[in-house]
Amino acid sequence: MSRWSFLSLCAALVSGCNATKTVSYSSTPVVTPTIFSEGVISRPDESVFDITFTPDGQTAYFTRRKVNEKQKIFESSFAAGQWSTPKVCAFSTDRDEAPFISPDGKTLFFGSERPLPQQRNEGNFDMNIWQVTQTATGWSAPVPLPPVINSVQQKGEEWPSSNANFIFSLDGTNYLYTTMVRGTKTIEVYATTRTDNTFTQPAKINGLFGDGEEDKYWKYSAVISPDGQYLLFNSTNAPGGVGGEDIYVCRKTATGWSRARGVGSAVNTKAEESSPRFSRDGKYFFFGREKRIDPAADGVWSIYYVETAALHLDKLF
Repeated sequence: MSRWSFLSLCAALVSGCNATKTVSYSSTPVVTPTIFSEGVISRPDESVFDITFTPDGQTAYFTRRKVNEKQKIFESSFAAGQWSTPKVCAFSTDRDEAPFISPDGKTLFFGSERPLPQQRNEGNFDMNIWQVTQTATGWSAPVPLPPVINSVQQKGEEWPSSNANFIFSLDGTNYLYTTMVRGTKTIEVYATTRTDNTFTQPAKINGLFGDGEEDKYWKYSAVISPDGQYLLFNSTNAPGGVGGEDIYVCRKTATGWSRARGVGSAVNTKAEESSPRFSRDGKYFFFGREKRIDPAADGVWSIYYVETAALHLDKLF
């Protein structure tokens, strides 16, 4: 990715997030990671992860997986200091996950296992990114993103190759998403620009783990902080982590992004952490954490949150 493209991207991202209204989701400061909306959005018997908010911060969309069922996209509204009982979105009819609402609130993107129209997956597992748009009666029927983003697996191809489930933008024009491009060995962060109804050819963001380290560590679920200063993503057993799946952060530089560092021991633990997200105003940082009772079985994921200022991201660099 060229220096000019990177600086243009950062300028656009920062200018796109300055008008957001501050919303408080807690009556008291949240200075240590805390389960978000415990008992309503986050439940002890169901995995909940991947949260996104409408521009006014009053409605949340997230992924919830009930035991022995496919995950779905749910929504909940915030009023008088309380979140409403979540309900599954009408468009979420397959294995759906990782919602993201565009900055203008008019488009919701999500990952889905549902088959692409007139395209047969010949691999072992295939997810692609879809979108719904706001209409007078609610969200529209889902439509897949174009082939420059989505790629159906070929015969013999296995996950995570050619899979994508999450896309992110601060300005509605410049986007990030993560995928393992066919023929490569790792999931990487890619930048692309939306033009009308398509996207430009994605460009890999290099240097996040330093020279000679690019092909060793997966990088996925990438977002940029609302102030445009930090790039965050998940990685597994990478340098600077605590162990297993952790969250990493890079700081904006004059020519790109710094090398990634673990986001800190308040977030990263011996458990699995993933899905870094921010509230629209940047006040809160959200992430998923897995509680695993049986080491040989999948655990239960919950959404945690903490005030972004409590992470002291600037002191990591």
